[in-house]
This record gives sequence, structure tokens and C-alpha cells, in this order.
Amino acid sequence: MRERGMGHGWHGGRGPQRGQVAHLIEPCLLTLLRDGAGHGYDLIASLGRFGLDPDNLDNGMVYRSLRHMEVVGWVRSDWEIGTGGPPRRVYRLTDEGRQALSTWRDELRRTRDLVSRLLNALDGS
Repeated sequence: MRERGMGHGWHGGRGPQRGQVAHLIEPCLLTLLRDGAGHGYDLIASLGRFGLDPDNLDNGMVYRSLRHMEVVGWVRSDWEIGTGGPPRRVYRLTDEGRQALSTWRDELRRTRDLVSRLLNALDGS
């Protein structure tokens, strides 16, 4: 029987959890939208830019993240009609989204520094 807190990896030895990837999806999507408006499918395909494999992503998770970011005001969406296919949502970054991206950048830098210090300690440096 494993003692509480003695597991390996995140969350007691179960490895990275989906929620952790979902949180990193937000700054990735915000960065893509900073570069210009996009459709959900195109945004998913572009996540490979950050090392995320679009073929292994839960598309529903990405769309839920987009909807959440719309609810909190970081992105807005409009329907694009008349492109030769069914109507599609086009997502755009808002001013609040730009501020959120700035906050994400600061937090990710702090996290990177913490992880770097931890890795240096683990490596004996």
C-alpha cells in the first residue's frame, strides 16, 4: 500500500492530468489569436507550433476553452457566413484577452524559473 504523498509524478503518481494541458491551451490560443482571428479548426491545427500534437488533442477541450475565454471576455466570436460551407465561428482577441496574455506570460516565466531551479537541484547543480 502506497503512503499518502509518496507517489511519483504529478497528483500522486498518476502523471500529468488533462486539466493541466487544458490550462496551457489558453495561453497558446491567446497567442495564436494575438497574431490574427481564426476558426476553431485552424486554431487546433496551429497548436503544433507549441509542441502540442493536434491529432492527439481533445477538440472538445479546445472548444470549451474558447467558450470559457469568450465568457470571461478574453475573446469574442462572430459567425462567418457565405464561405462556401456551413457558417463557422471566427474568434478574435479582445483587449481583456491581451491583458490576460500578458498575465499568462508573467506567470509562465515565474513557473519556468521555478522548474529550472528544481531541475538544477535534481541534477546536483
